[in-house]
Amino acid sequence: MSGIRKRITIKDIARELGISPSTVSRALNDHPAISERTKEMVKKKAREMGYVLFQHARTLKTRKSMTVGVIVPDIRNPFFLDFLDGAERVLFPRKYKMLLSTSNEDTSKESVYLKWLIEHGIDGILVSPAFDRDGRGNLKLLLKIKKMGIPVVLYDRIFEERRDAFDSVTIDNEGAIVEAMRYLHSMGHVSVGIILADTRIYTVRKRYEGFMEGCRTYGMRCPADNVLDVEQPFSTDKSLEKICGFFRRADLSAVIATNHFVTKMIYKCLKRLKISIPDEVSVIGFDDVEENEFFSPPVTVIKQPVLQMGKAAATLLLGRIDGETYKTQSVVLKAEFVERYSVRESNSL
Repeated sequence: MSGIRKRITIKDIARELGISPSTVSRALNDHPAISERTKEMVKKKAREMGYVLFQHARTLKTRKSMTVGVIVPDIRNPFFLDFLDGAERVLFPRKYKMLLSTSNEDTSKESVYLKWLIEHGIDGILVSPAFDRDGRGNLKLLLKIKKMGIPVVLYDRIFEERRDAFDSVTIDNEGAIVEAMRYLHSMGHVSVGIILADTRIYTVRKRYEGFMEGCRTYGMRCPADNVLDVEQPFSTDKSLEKICGFFRRADLSAVIATNHFVTKMIYKCLKRLKISIPDEVSVIGFDDVEENEFFSPPVTVIKQPVLQMGKAAATLLLGRIDGETYKTQSVVLKAEFVERYSVRESNSL
């Protein structure tokens, strides 16, 4: 594979040195029956050949490292911290460790980490793939990794053009937004807006599709001015200015956020503009974290079952590692609507 070295094995080292694989294995594991001179020779050759040291932690019976690689797009996002918590609850009892990397939504960085994880002998990979500005990700690389016999499970995001390629665990993002639109419609709102975190991301595109479906289903007014894509809104002044400009020009009575960072910036911007929540604009957030209850007013949100997602993804991965054979699994979880105090009835009707 281009960019990924062939996985060096004990047999490769033995062949180079002209000794038996069992001698190499015992030397790497500091077996007392092996001389110090042989141990030093074997370990030196292993380093030269790029043999990953923790590969020799594999048992001869299982050939497993008992380690999985996990790549998250943004470690600052509490969504991914909760996902890791869920995955760890499944992996730890099975004595699996996690090697964690964060791509920062950078496909090039994600590619480097994927290759690094392979070189470190992981047994499988959990990844929420990044996409570049043209919507391209590391699909080809992940397919090659799968072909090497290393299981890959996607979580939160998928490659729409190859839904059948990998096991995956996602949320019904469209349905979650449609449910939010139904709720706003029942409260009398007819002009609703949405602020998109970054439409390169699969989940955000699906949330936008749910928004448009809700507009059609409930006959709401959803002009182009009621939609904003801030592109990577992670607490930057530029993104905050975009959102404030959005509220200055948009004619709406309610707005839906598409992740927790957007929710926080909506609150910050409306406070700056002295626009009252929910008296002047109702707000529905996305993702539920503890601080949502302490906002003023507490935020009505779309709550994703993130712990369940982590558990499901880790369970699928362990099944593949254990050699279970089944068709590609696409697990789609339902979000929960949590009603608090950031939405009020509208007099629009």
